[in-house]
Amino acid sequence: MLNNHNHTYHKAILYLLSCCLLLSSCVEEFDVETEDFESILVVNATITNELKRQEVLLTRTFRFEENGPAAEQGAIVKIIEDETTTIPFDEIFPGSYESIIPFTVVPNKNYQLSIETVEGRVYLSKIVQLPPVTSNIERVFPMRMTNNDGVEGVGLFVDSFDETGSSKFYRYQFEETYKIVARFWVPVDLTPSLEFVERSENQRICFNNRVSEDILITDTNTLNEDRVSGFFLRFIQAEDIRVSERYSILVRQFVQSQEANGFYQTLSNFSQSESLFSQVQPGFISGNITSQTNPNERVLGFFNVASVKEERIFFDREEFLNDLPRFSPGCDRIIPRPNTGETPESFDRRLRELIRTGSIKFLEEIRGNEPGSGVLVFVPRPCGDCTVFGSSAVPDFWVD
Repeated sequence: MLNNHNHTYHKAILYLLSCCLLLSSCVEEFDVETEDFESILVVNATITNELKRQEVLLTRTFRFEENGPAAEQGAIVKIIEDETTTIPFDEIFPGSYESIIPFTVVPNKNYQLSIETVEGRVYLSKIVQLPPVTSNIERVFPMRMTNNDGVEGVGLFVDSFDETGSSKFYRYQFEETYKIVARFWVPVDLTPSLEFVERSENQRICFNNRVSEDILITDTNTLNEDRVSGFFLRFIQAEDIRVSERYSILVRQFVQSQEANGFYQTLSNFSQSESLFSQVQPGFISGNITSQTNPNERVLGFFNVASVKEERIFFDREEFLNDLPRFSPGCDRIIPRPNTGETPESFDRRLRELIRTGSIKFLEEIRGNEPGSGVLVFVPRPCGDCTVFGSSAVPDFWVD
């Protein structure tokens, strides 16, 4: 599926291309509409030593005034192994291609990506091999810290080591999953017809997950040993919903070639640049995919062959952040009352309509001394229904 990794990859590619086009000429007046637009094929392809259906994503660059990239549909995509074995790919949804069979890349074999578009344009990558890999993730660990803005929270870090010194170039992705508890969930609900019913247990505890969006790379090329020590992955402030209860992170470590590392380093530099109008003239980023139909055609992207190691950890908020302010969606109590001169019938209609909007959840009924003198107490829906923030489905890997 097209995920945030791919969105970030394309965003960085587009950003870089925009820099190149804008800096290639003097501009007297900025125009929101894109001039001299060039539709360029964007390739996002990393195949790994995991046994799975490998994925290739194909899109086209888009104008600033457009909403997003256009999928490159109907292409013939295949991986060629050792110039003899061909592994075809199917288009599972627009622009996303998966190998028709699961396969894994292995050392000492040559791999090449081949793409043919519906217009008959043919693209080939350079022949690449799986880098020598013996590096393992030693640990992923959280640490309470204060960021550069003075905000307290928890940082996530990774250690890795290759005693043979052959890995050297690393890229990281992560997927974080977190537990959400509706702190004002009660087992009773109130319907728009003002009837008390049992509230679903599914609204009490939920889960959500997010994938990393940044390009996270490092290398040990200038170090005495091939050791990654305390590489910073991300910071989560104490009042973030992600660390309101229990948190898990799955870290994926890619060992890749020096050429791939340089490509991602360039993407990272441009995605973090503060201005399109930089003083630096970058030129066009060099990938490893070229057009066989037109040698002058520009292609954006990289065919990457990498090894992957994974490590998952869990931790509870109480282990690091228990004394700091916790995430709150704003849970002030809501007590609807009749307006001056409002009839009971009119008030009931107004109350029913308020419940019908779904913006509030019943909390309790405070009964008065006289019949009919009690009040109904509500809270904003996020305080009593966790499905505002996630799904009640428990992930298969989750451990409490």
